[in-house]
Amino acid sequence: MRSDRAVALRVCAGLLAAAVVSGPRLAPASNDELTPIRADVAAGLPAEALDPFFAQPQLTFRGVPARGPLVYRERVNGVVLIASTKTIGSGVVVSTNGDIVTNEHVVREAYRARGDDWIAVWFKPPNGARPAKDQFLLGKVVQRDARRDLAHVRLVQAMPATASVIPLASVMPDVGQDVFTIGHPKTFLWSFSQGVVSQIRPDYQWRYPDGVAHSATAIQTQAAIDAGSSGAPLLDDKVAVVGIVVVSAAETQGVYFAVSVQHVRELLPR
Repeated sequence: MRSDRAVALRVCAGLLAAAVVSGPRLAPASNDELTPIRADVAAGLPAEALDPFFAQPQLTFRGVPARGPLVYRERVNGVVLIASTKTIGSGVVVSTNGDIVTNEHVVREAYRARGDDWIAVWFKPPNGARPAKDQFLLGKVVQRDARRDLAHVRLVQAMPATASVIPLASVMPDVGQDVFTIGHPKTFLWSFSQGVVSQIRPDYQWRYPDGVAHSATAIQTQAAIDAGSSGAPLLDDKVAVVGIVVVSAAETQGVYFAVSVQHVRELLPR
């Protein structure tokens, strides 16, 4: 039954994503064209900050309720690790075309080449293997919304066969509803967290240390979120994306926020 359900969810995910994201596929680039860009992107990555992501042992589940492992198995392959020249974060695959949503501040310092902004993207390897630092795919930043702290990235190379698409939710979650997230907090890759929706904030405003002002309809939650999980998906009890993780409330421990899926839909082409 779990296998049948997982297959059905993956089929639905593809259909929903195709309905939401109808932008054209990027023309495939040859290896000869991408090789120099890839080398330059690799040279520009923040090596010292990235190294711990590929050295730390993976986490295992301990004391997670039964629903958690199912959510994790169904959605972990739709969550990616992203690095620009200065920032490392998470992202979520939202279409079979290789469309990824993350935070704008994660890709702000993308590598600039040939008139485009490039980032490195890692998918979770199969069978519990550790990702290799030099085995990333190239992604191109195609749209930004600095006010909402959202960015749309599209892969220019084929996704791995293990990759999956996570659909966007059609409605906002209710206060008190269970939510889940998968990200890379403090270098611990593809880590799972869960909590509940504490409140919906229609005009939440925040600033990062760079002083840039942001505002959005935000989902407040106490699902634990730390540095490295910026850009991760917040998932509802139907395992669809209801928000994109952005920040914790600096003045209040244990309070976290995600930008509502309505702004994600505004960001993506129709």
